[in-house]
Amino acid sequence: MLVPVVSPSRRRSLSPPQLLVLSFLGLVALGTLLLSLPAASASGVRLPFVSVLFTATSAVCVTGLIVLDTPVDFSVFGQVVVLLLIQAGGLGYMTLSTLIGVALGRRITLQERQTLSEGLNVFSPGEVVRFALSVFRVTVVFEALGALILGLWWSGTHGVGRGAWLGVFHAVSAFNNAGFSLFSDNLVGATDEPVVLLTVSALVILGGIGFFTILEVGSLRRRNLRLSVHSQLVIAMTAILLVGGTVAIYAAERDNPLTLGALPAGQAWMAAWFQSAITRTAGFNSIAIGACQPSALFVMMILMFIGAAPGGTGGGVKVSTVGVLMAALWATARGERDALVFRRRIPPEQIMRAFLICLMAFLAVNALAAVLLAREGRELLPTLFEVVSAFGTVGMSTGEGSSPLSLSGHFSRTGQVLIAAMMFAGRLGPLTLLIAVAHRTERSRVRYPEGKVLIG
Repeated sequence: MLVPVVSPSRRRSLSPPQLLVLSFLGLVALGTLLLSLPAASASGVRLPFVSVLFTATSAVCVTGLIVLDTPVDFSVFGQVVVLLLIQAGGLGYMTLSTLIGVALGRRITLQERQTLSEGLNVFSPGEVVRFALSVFRVTVVFEALGALILGLWWSGTHGVGRGAWLGVFHAVSAFNNAGFSLFSDNLVGATDEPVVLLTVSALVILGGIGFFTILEVGSLRRRNLRLSVHSQLVIAMTAILLVGGTVAIYAAERDNPLTLGALPAGQAWMAAWFQSAITRTAGFNSIAIGACQPSALFVMMILMFIGAAPGGTGGGVKVSTVGVLMAALWATARGERDALVFRRRIPPEQIMRAFLICLMAFLAVNALAAVLLAREGRELLPTLFEVVSAFGTVGMSTGEGSSPLSLSGHFSRTGQVLIAAMMFAGRLGPLTLLIAVAHRTERSRVRYPEGKVLIG
């Protein structure tokens, strides 16, 4: 893989967040280079640079926003490149390089362990290599199972070869929460195909709850252990958001003849479930998002902003972050000293980190939306929806008219670059980027007198 060239001495001076940022930049650069080749274009003519840069960023950041119609504008070679970028972006370059290093018998350095720990959101770098190997095995198993189910289903209508390719592409895209599809209407044509909707939503949920939780749940019976507070919180928050999102989307869209109103009750509930599961992390859609009611779009924006779990393949501020935030707010309202989650006290530094992440994300989303509103001249709700989707690395879009492209596909080149930057920030996390670019200084030994400020 192509990564930024960094000398060994310079590499040792870089912090894990900085190495993480450089690794993703390297993947985007490599993807842009490959997609710029004439062989990647269905017409054999080089595609516009900004368009392939946007596509590479969207694939590496497992988002799914498109400015080119994937099945129409890209050749099979181009589609394979997109698929490989999705896989590399979902696992992360550091995970892949670690796995290759282990396979070649290379010793993994402490700094590489720390960087990998940062990328996978692992508590301790001590077990990170074993964890990375487990992540790879889990990924192969779930993607292979999803590809088998989807491939067999689509083989009946598209033939064995085409069906197998569709199965592999959509299984990888779903588990990595990317949302790229080889159908111009995404999965709207599969509204009456529960096998497709259930398989894709299951892969998205599994990829979104985080590898730490998956591996911990898988080891319960073998080790006779209880789930950690993190996994309990992730599972509880995921269940609440899945059920709440399904009910809210169904209630908002049931009378809309352009979406759920045209479907029988069973299919309508299935479509509402699918959108609830997909909206937080991936960009698939089985209904026309641009035809949804503003209330449904608002619900979807909340789900996209929250996103998936840490250490998974989704984006957003993360369900555990919101869970900690809610526990802290509840404790403050009741006048309690400690914020508790499942009878465990949450450290104050984690609460501060949760507040900081949510505040930075909120400010970044609104700032970019304001810039795009002034520059692109679109309406508020579609523009804000696009920005939240980019930050949450979701890839869902209201689009424009009957075009299969995301709304970003109708932005200027500057607007597309700004959305690409937001996808990159959303994949890595605003706090990781801030730490990567901030100048590290020694901790001051001077403490000033305490001052009180009236708040609220």
